[in-house]
Amino acid sequence: MSAPLLALVFAVGLGGSPVSASVSVSTSRPVPAYDGPVRLGDGRTVYLHCEGTGSPTIVLESGYHDNAQLWSEAEPTPPAAGPAVFPGLARTNRVCAYDRPGTLDYSKQPPTITTRSSAVAMPRSAAAVVADLHATLAKARIRGPYVLVAHSLGGLFALLYARTYPAQIRGVVLVDAFSPTVPALFGENWPAYRSVLSKPGTSEDDKPGFEVIDVDRSVTELNAANPLRPDLPLVVISKTEPFPLPPDVSGFTPAQLEQVWTQAQNQLTTLEPHTPHIIATGSDHYVQVRQPDVVIAAARLVIHRAAAQDGTTR
Repeated sequence: MSAPLLALVFAVGLGGSPVSASVSVSTSRPVPAYDGPVRLGDGRTVYLHCEGTGSPTIVLESGYHDNAQLWSEAEPTPPAAGPAVFPGLARTNRVCAYDRPGTLDYSKQPPTITTRSSAVAMPRSAAAVVADLHATLAKARIRGPYVLVAHSLGGLFALLYARTYPAQIRGVVLVDAFSPTVPALFGENWPAYRSVLSKPGTSEDDKPGFEVIDVDRSVTELNAANPLRPDLPLVVISKTEPFPLPPDVSGFTPAQLEQVWTQAQNQLTTLEPHTPHIIATGSDHYVQVRQPDVVIAAARLVIHRAAAQDGTTR
């Protein structure tokens, strides 16, 4: 049975302006395998939600300022169809999503900073995010190996995780992800775009605890890490529709943003040989909401390729 349509207002993490969407939320899910706070041992907790069975475990990494909820929402753009990414993947595999500290809780109107994960000092970097995720999975005894499905700036975190813990990762799906080449491609206009990333135009932008990522430091951390395992299955999914930007944006143009983003998406496909590049035609930045079936299919393709490597079938 479905609940009434829920109107969500969520920040476009790499576009910088709010977007309104009506999303159907199901109330008939099975009892989750794990749902609640994970104690990290330093006085903090991280909210983790896992459902389904089957290996490898799929870990969903949200974009900048987004909590776990958006992986369970779907507003498919025809001919795309539901279910949402989380329940769709949970039909065949164990799936986990979590709230990074400082991300937005979209069950509130307007969205507010999540209270499901403990607050931390900001800004943070990708290394801190990766350390939190690694500790969360270990403390909750979520067994690997893992396939990482990452949206937007979450792609930076997923790539660093895969480079830091290569033995744990079976594959990666990058959903219109942030490439580490973006700052260099923007050149002298990068500080202006970085400002839009950090303050996307929500009511929470200037509140203590709101997620702020030191992107420059994060890119440095990624570049200093070991390279990806050369046989790691990887899929890149890219949008076609432009980012919505505030009317008073300055320091770069919408055309420059789209050009940089296209170049950066193409660069991501060079990280591994024979990487499929799926163009989600008609989708905006939130491909997992607009075309969830594409994201689900990409994850299953990665799982199939990983299984083929070790002589199993799925």
